[in-house]
Amino acid sequence: MTKFHQQEKQDFHAFTQAPNSMENPPLSLLLPLPLLLLLISLTTSSPTPDRRRLIDNIIHSAALHSYPKRHKTAVPYTVSLPLALSAATAHAMRFRAGRLRRQGADFKEFHLSPGIVAHPHSKRLLIVHQNLGNLSGSLYSLPGYQLISPVLGLLIYDAVGSNSTELDVKVSKAPIEVDFSRMAGVPEIKEELLCAVFGLGRQVEVMGRGRVCLVKGQGHFGLVVERGMEKVVRRWKLVVAAATAGAMGAVLIGLLVVAVVKGKKKERRMAEMERRAYENEALRVSMVGHLRAYTAAAVRTAPAMEREDDLPM
Repeated sequence: MTKFHQQEKQDFHAFTQAPNSMENPPLSLLLPLPLLLLLISLTTSSPTPDRRRLIDNIIHSAALHSYPKRHKTAVPYTVSLPLALSAATAHAMRFRAGRLRRQGADFKEFHLSPGIVAHPHSKRLLIVHQNLGNLSGSLYSLPGYQLISPVLGLLIYDAVGSNSTELDVKVSKAPIEVDFSRMAGVPEIKEELLCAVFGLGRQVEVMGRGRVCLVKGQGHFGLVVERGMEKVVRRWKLVVAAATAGAMGAVLIGLLVVAVVKGKKKERRMAEMERRAYENEALRVSMVGHLRAYTAAAVRTAPAMEREDDLPM
């Protein structure tokens, strides 16, 4: 056997073994062979969504494997991970779907508000919490941004029967809160903190500000800051947009003022035309202030006072 095959065998053994007690068999007894073979490429493969989903499946299998006997519902327990994922930590807990929908739950940095519904319907749920630690930077990268916190994951599975599958989670009321202030290792910086949401597919969204992220479903989440050049470009775009909006606003205000002045002039002109028309009418209507007054023409013969001598006897 060559040295390469010997090293490959050692790596395979390291990936398939987890720190566990005598009650828990090796993780390799739970994971299918194709999945175990893919584990060998974790340290050399590129950070693609396929690799992320592979790690999600490994942690899911480890959560099922690590479930203690006679463990209470809604009480978290620690998940034993393979040595290759020793930089990450995971916890899980089982929950009744009806109770989660009515009351919600608090699970480490996550606050699940009431109104969470999982599809397809399942009576019991397995909620898995991930803290990818030092693996975060190699698995989750975002162009133009720098990751400053470990990536946290929240995934919900069916916990009924032996075939545990990932469920689709819908938030019908308040969003899920991810409070990074509850975790250690997040540096205190003056720059603006943004929340990066990595969906279970290839979608990525940067949203919100501060150390509390409000999300609408399961996935992976981290705090990021803008890098230097991208920040300058973004601020420049904001300045240009603000200047453009200000110029357009000034133009609109100018057009409005011109329209008002023209309207006032037209009103005054119409009033003057009406005044002149009334004064030139045959009935001689004169304007007294804002009122029209009719005036009569002068009498042809002037009246004379009669004397007593002229009266008939």
